[in-house]
Amino acid sequence: MTSVRRSNNQNEPERLPLRWAVILVSATVAAAATGAVGGPAIAIGVFIAVAGALHAMIA
Repeated sequence: MTSVRRSNNQNEPERLPLRWAVILVSATVAAAATGAVGGPAIAIGVFIAVAGALHAMIA
């Protein structure tokens, strides 16, 4: 048995997996919190670090 869903509509784009939504939301929240204190360079670094770490943990 497989968990792949087949779509009858070929025009429908592929949906974003839930894990990527969780990763992006978490990284954005962490970056916004640190960016308010440390500035945009820190926020970008935190976003990349959190997204990379969550990707490694969830995958």
